[in-house]
Amino acid sequence: MPSATPHLLLLLLSMVTLAGCGRSEQPAEPRPQVNPPTAALDTPTEVAPPDDLEALIQRGTRVGDFSFEAYAYDCEGLPVGVRPGDDELTLLLPDRELVLPQVEAASGARYAADDDGFRGEEADRAVLTLGGHDTPCTLDRQQTPWVDARARGALFRGLGQEPGWHLEIHPGRIVMVYQYGERRVVVPNTGGIADPDQPRRRWQATTESNELAVLVEDRACTDVMSGETYPAAVKVTLDGRSYSGCGRDLE
Repeated sequence: MPSATPHLLLLLLSMVTLAGCGRSEQPAEPRPQVNPPTAALDTPTEVAPPDDLEALIQRGTRVGDFSFEAYAYDCEGLPVGVRPGDDELTLLLPDRELVLPQVEAASGARYAADDDGFRGEEADRAVLTLGGHDTPCTLDRQQTPWVDARARGALFRGLGQEPGWHLEIHPGRIVMVYQYGERRVVVPNTGGIADPDQPRRRWQATTESNELAVLVEDRACTDVMSGETYPAAVKVTLDGRSYSGCGRDLE
């Protein structure tokens, strides 16, 4: 199987600043990648077994190394997620997923099966092939953290500014990354409570170190940094300090 080239490294790990987004929070065991990452996209996370919640809680304020597991591309209006694997690539299309093995290529990195494929070009550009038809694609830096969070199983993601923070709600845990990625807290997700009279939901958890409360209101919210409008407003209270922002469900 051919080894991946620096072209895909540039394609998938371009050094960028994702305004107001922050990076994914998933701690994961190191695994072979299409190319070893040499640059971080944004905030760091830790390396720990993903199912060890107690370890995450105890180590939740530390900072470590980080990499995305999935990336967002805009292919002439078609949103496409790209998830690198071991000698293969998974395309996350709006209606299905495609697993493409790596194949021989004269230059760059190419993944293909039958009439479908994906190949990296220069920097943050790529070409998507579906049914033999080629479509140019561009890395969507703003949407990449959302695609990555969903690919890792997050149910909801929120973000806010000044200071920058983001939050992910997973089935078993809630993760808050704040102070522009310098701090991180993990608490158990004991379940959300829906308000019977208002379109809003609440989560609350307390550990020996932290107390976290999350309020999600289903109403339009505009991020002050990007100007993007989200379907939910989010208020997070962490150890008595409040953070306001926007978010959306990822299911």
